[in-house]
Amino acid sequence: PFKRLTAYDPKDGKVLKQGRVEGALDAYFASPVAGDGKVYLAAKGGKVAVLKAGPEWEVMRVNDLDEETWSTPAIDGAHLYVRTQAAVYCFGLQ
Repeated sequence: PFKRLTAYDPKDGKVLKQGRVEGALDAYFASPVAGDGKVYLAAKGGKVAVLKAGPEWEVMRVNDLDEETWSTPAIDGAHLYVRTQAAVYCFGLQ
């Protein structure tokens, strides 16, 4: 599981920013997904972080689903789907 997020320069591989996802300090087994200029991360403990994409990424919001989440979120059009142990959630993207 990863616990630190790193942004790299695609030209030379240099680290641009590295840090923990504040508000969602947990283990991550699901892969990040990106859409609409944002990156979505689902932590094992059920927190879903929304980051502003880019070399200086920043946490925009953290939502707590209060259930374990092991699956990678899925984006379909303007919807984000997140599966937890007990449910599948659908959120509209803005």
